[in-house]
Amino acid sequence: MKKQALVTVSMAALLLSAVSPFGIAQAQTNMVVAANKAQVITFDQLVKEMDKKQPVSMYIESTHTSKAKQGTQTQKAKTWDNTVKGEWREEISDGKRVQHAVGKAGQVAAYQEGGRGFVHSATIGTYDNEINKTKRELQRLKVALPDSKVAITVKEAQLLNRAVYHVAKKEEAKIDGKLHHYQDELWIDKETGLLLKRTFTHNQAQVFSYTVDKVNFQPVFDEKTFEVGIPAGVEQGKFSPEVEKVVAEVTKIFPDTAQFSDYDDYGNEGNWQLLKMLEAQKRVYSPTPRAEALVIMDTRTNELSKVMIQNPDWVSKKLPAEKVAKEKAAAFLKQLVGDQASQYKVEAKVERGGGGAIFEDYDYGFVTADVTFRPATGKGITISVDEAGRIVGFRYTDE
Repeated sequence: MKKQALVTVSMAALLLSAVSPFGIAQAQTNMVVAANKAQVITFDQLVKEMDKKQPVSMYIESTHTSKAKQGTQTQKAKTWDNTVKGEWREEISDGKRVQHAVGKAGQVAAYQEGGRGFVHSATIGTYDNEINKTKRELQRLKVALPDSKVAITVKEAQLLNRAVYHVAKKEEAKIDGKLHHYQDELWIDKETGLLLKRTFTHNQAQVFSYTVDKVNFQPVFDEKTFEVGIPAGVEQGKFSPEVEKVVAEVTKIFPDTAQFSDYDDYGNEGNWQLLKMLEAQKRVYSPTPRAEALVIMDTRTNELSKVMIQNPDWVSKKLPAEKVAKEKAAAFLKQLVGDQASQYKVEAKVERGGGGAIFEDYDYGFVTADVTFRPATGKGITISVDEAGRIVGFRYTDE
């Protein structure tokens, strides 16, 4: 199922049902009224306060706009969040296509109406509750471009007659000799921790927005809401047993990829089968891309050849210490090949690697230390370690 490479979507007004503590609000009142107060809380204090917020079930409708090469793109999203019980559903429409993703009890289905879809069985990891997403986005605000000037302020404000924290991150950086100004603003409900609105500007031009239109806290969901399957009229994509075997191997080695249940199948290029595994849940609340894993299989042997995970939550700008990189890589090598690890010797030189995505010249990338091990005979293995000492990929190298 083809997806845009960088997911950038957003939200619009806020209309809440009677069961919501928000009450009812008219769409035309969807405007932010800033409080004329000095900063009342530091950013670190805000993070600590949000960490105390507990996830709850909810239903959300939102509107998302983002700047693209073809112009401004608007999408509408519906989210049924029952992740406190391991269930969730998402529906996103751009006016032409409607995409769905649903997860429950060890299965995920992702499909496009009138198009193609996949059902993937896996041990589902912990999918983010909307409140946890707010916590994660606050942590991401700490990430900065190299040699940039950053200021983060927190003020009290009002949105739809609700008390909110207005968080503003201003960042100034030189990229290829040109000065860039970024401003990322979030409006977070003080009572629940729910992100109600977000805007992202680049050189004073808004390129991303996210606004809640409607939210219902602790709703009673219909049992059919979280049924996992592909409806009539949608072609169910299936991989060959060989590819299924490789996907299963990847999810075993990297358990986080069990959540990557949406696929882009690029078919064969020469002796290589190329596949992307993507997060089924889109990041409709953030200008960052979905997490994904690039998987390459050698069709001559039907063996896994390469895996590289790109997760915007793992942004890293610096290389890990060489000693740490080699230690982490050696531990992973043993996990990969077992007792045969003793037959491999580590190369002295550690190479620089990495990857990532760019939105409005803002780099959501990472750098890695690539450590190579070679046996006396046969293929070597290069293991990629990021700044945090996390293994983000590996590949088999020529003899």
